[in-house]
Amino acid sequence: MKFVIIGGTGAMGSIFGGRLKQAGYEVTLFDVSEEAVSRIRREGLQLTDKNNATETIEIPATTDPAEVGPVDVALVFVKCFHTQAAMRMAVPFLGKSTTVLSLQNGWGNAQTISEAIGNERLMIGVNYVSGTLLEPGHARQVGNPVAWIGRWGQPADPPARNIAEALTKAGFQTTASDNVLLDVWKKLALNVVTLPTAALLGFTAEKLIAHEPMMDVMRALLREMVTVAGAEGITLDFDERWDYITNLLQNAVGARGSMLQDVQARRLTEIDVINGAIAAAGLRHGIPTPVNDTMVGMVKAMEANYLKV
Repeated sequence: MKFVIIGGTGAMGSIFGGRLKQAGYEVTLFDVSEEAVSRIRREGLQLTDKNNATETIEIPATTDPAEVGPVDVALVFVKCFHTQAAMRMAVPFLGKSTTVLSLQNGWGNAQTISEAIGNERLMIGVNYVSGTLLEPGHARQVGNPVAWIGRWGQPADPPARNIAEALTKAGFQTTASDNVLLDVWKKLALNVVTLPTAALLGFTAEKLIAHEPMMDVMRALLREMVTVAGAEGITLDFDERWDYITNLLQNAVGARGSMLQDVQARRLTEIDVINGAIAAAGLRHGIPTPVNDTMVGMVKAMEANYLKV
């Protein structure tokens, strides 16, 4: 099975690409970052684990889609605002039988990919791996290496099971899901509650549950999210999600959410496909989402300040 990792020099792309290569698969990292690609070609990809052990992995990397060749699976890890452009660039290596699997954050990327390639070749999924890009060509992997993948609105099929098997072999315990939309919205609940709050306060994971006023805000975010999910036909259990989220935060001491990493690096965040997705769905269904609206407004104001937009 031949893979290409779109957004392959970012934290998640590096981790998944590197581990798949170590598992014996043919993998190419595709990215627009000339600095990162040049370094990986020259020095190899470096991955550091939670115990601070670093490995160097020899892996092809390129900024030229024509160098990739036809692939069986394209894993997509680019930020939401780059998805459309990434799919245009991917045309040279997307064959008629290529599966495009989005493991991106938030809600909306799959719709963008579907507009480019249709639903037949599209898979979506979620993963709970945490990672940080330490420098170009060097990522740190922490967190729970589990994932769920599947077809939009369909039960798991043989291609989904085959890809799940490959990802599991690479160290990511992956389930071919019969209801991947539910899995995506469960992960979205985690992101809605924890990413903007941590980004706005500069908190690592465990600090979010150290203060009752912050817990109240997170509960309000989750209540709105569960209500909107129901209107979208997705049934989420508030108590189950709350217990899961707080337990994860308790056990992720020192972890920095992706939005906090973006803010600290003065980059655009993915607020539009996280809390923004809840606000937009609420508007469509006539459901007020004042707390999520507030998160969107505050994060966008912070972005505008440091980006001088």
